[in-house]
This record gives sequence, C-alpha cells and structure tokens, in this order.
Amino acid sequence: MTTETVSQQYTLDEDDSRKIISSPRTVIKSTSVFNDLKLNKTDRLLNAERILNKRRCK
Repeated sequence: MTTETVSQQYTLDEDDSRKIISSPRTVIKSTSVFNDLKLNKTDRLLNAERILNKRRCK
C-alpha cells in the first residue's frame, strides 16, 4: 500500500497497515470551537461549499 503526502511518498507493508488499522481510535474532546467531524455527509458538504464560496470572494 502506498500513501502520499504533499512532499513525500511512503510505502507500507502489510504488517504496518494492519498495525494502523488495529490501533485504537482517538477520542476527540468536545470544545466550543466548531468542527465538522460529527456532521453527517450532507451537512459536511454544505459546510465545505460555504467555506469555498467565502474564499472565492476575496
């Protein structure tokens, strides 16, 4: 499996990928800052569209 970041490319063997998949999930604490992690897909897409539209206006 190969994964790529902006500046580097990494190749993972099967053992590494199994370790990543089996690692425990990170629990994200609730804060007063808005994020779209807990939105459903439709609301997440609408939020992304609003953000992109705001950026185009500048």
